[in-house]
Amino acid sequence: MNWGRSIILVLIIFMGFITILAIKMTYSKDDAFDKDYYEKGLAFDQEYDLKQNVINDQATPSITLNDSTLLLVFKSLDQGSIKFKRPSDKTKDILLNIDDTTVTIPRTKFEKGEWRLVINWSASNKNYLLEKSLYIP
Repeated sequence: MNWGRSIILVLIIFMGFITILAIKMTYSKDDAFDKDYYEKGLAFDQEYDLKQNVINDQATPSITLNDSTLLLVFKSLDQGSIKFKRPSDKTKDILLNIDDTTVTIPRTKFEKGEWRLVINWSASNKNYLLEKSLYIP
């Protein structure tokens, strides 16, 4: 075998490899966690103010995880919502509306692993936002 055939054979194998990678890339699922990052970037100042309200008013809710339940206790609450985001699978996200200072959620609602907890609530005409990571063993 001479050099010309070897070079052509290597180029054909390389182009085939690149083609296979390109095809696999187009059929892979989109793993971006947040689709509307641009819109959230525009509203960053508002979110920052809501998070700062939690710090300034020392309004961080108590979060307790035991064998059977997840317990959240707020200092004061008019209304709000809790969103449990599953980073590995967006279809398993859970949204709960709340209107009581004590929220008890059965642990059976959650799969084991990492969850992102996003709490929006209002109390005494002031709005709050808390984002926290939660690991369920």
